[in-house]
Amino acid sequence: MSKKLWQTSSNLNPIVETFTVGDDYILDTRLLPYDIIGSQAHARMLESIGIISRTELLDLEKGLSEILELSQKGEFHISKTQEDCHTAIEQYLTEHYGEVGKKIHTGRSRNDQVLTILRLFMKDMHTDFIVSIQALVKEMDERAMEFQNQKMPGYTHAQLAMPTTVGKWLDSYARAIEDQLSIFSGVSGILDQSPLGSAAGFGIDSFLNDRALTTKLMGFGKVQQNPLYCGLSRGLFEHNFLSTLSWVIMLMGRMNNDLLLFTMQEFQFVSLPDAMTTGSSIMPQKRNYDLCELVRASIPVYLGHSDQLRNIYTHLMSGYQRDLQLTKKIFIEATDLAGNLVEVFGEIISNLQFQSETLDTAMTDELYATERVYELVRTGMSFRDAYLEVKKGLF
Repeated sequence: MSKKLWQTSSNLNPIVETFTVGDDYILDTRLLPYDIIGSQAHARMLESIGIISRTELLDLEKGLSEILELSQKGEFHISKTQEDCHTAIEQYLTEHYGEVGKKIHTGRSRNDQVLTILRLFMKDMHTDFIVSIQALVKEMDERAMEFQNQKMPGYTHAQLAMPTTVGKWLDSYARAIEDQLSIFSGVSGILDQSPLGSAAGFGIDSFLNDRALTTKLMGFGKVQQNPLYCGLSRGLFEHNFLSTLSWVIMLMGRMNNDLLLFTMQEFQFVSLPDAMTTGSSIMPQKRNYDLCELVRASIPVYLGHSDQLRNIYTHLMSGYQRDLQLTKKIFIEATDLAGNLVEVFGEIISNLQFQSETLDTAMTDELYATERVYELVRTGMSFRDAYLEVKKGLF
């Protein structure tokens, strides 16, 4: 029972198998629980329209539960010859429950199966990111309140500019991330559409496929009605997800760049505890902010994943193309990386140690030049004359 679902002979060139299967059989170990959810809903739908009996439904539900339990124990394995979790599940059901295992694929294709499991995965990841980013913003708000009155120099053009506070600096990023989170949150309405039953992208006009029922059973808000649009959405929805999340990631990157500057010994505005820094193998005096440096490097890697998805998607015609298989790994790796970034950055924010004495010392006279201009303006002098008067005194 090691043949692929589409295979009728055993003479597949091994080079073809290795290249076309790729990492899918490994990636699908992680996605398997979502295929179980889709298959449970599909089985119940098949029973409701008379394709399988009640007894057969119970057998399928029992078998699917067994697979999920084995998977959670690390005892359900997907082989390269099986290609993916869809084949592994069907073959297990057929081996253990007979003919009903051969009926589970009725009314669907691997195309809509993979669309469904990725959509369910995306919905879960979307919820997780909203929760974790909201927690990050809350942590930033708390630290901003803690240091709302601590003065610090403000910079423009990487030069001393005007006075500000640690609280305002932290709050600026918190508000920006919060605003961009609202854009990312808006993707939920797009993701909340069930593609199950769209088959290979054309539906099956001669088959009564109750897509409304499976949509309800899987917890989707609505049916993605046009089957061609279902196929067209693969890669597109993943890119929507990554690109809207990218604004949050980029804002963390800008703040991280500030931190790398402010932790330099020439600044010493802020530091992290030794437990969050590393040492040098040759220079005993050094503590390295490797964590922040790897955050800096990880952000363009994440953005590169988003670009890869866009580039693969853009160069395709309508209908399923095998190119889209590669988007699965790209998307999963990108969400893993983004999850790590949000978690690490939250830890950085909560452990920041602001050096009040150094910050106070850094508040040099030139930072207050603009304030002196407006003191003169309040006496009745024009802004331009006041500006020139203060500038003359500085130089």
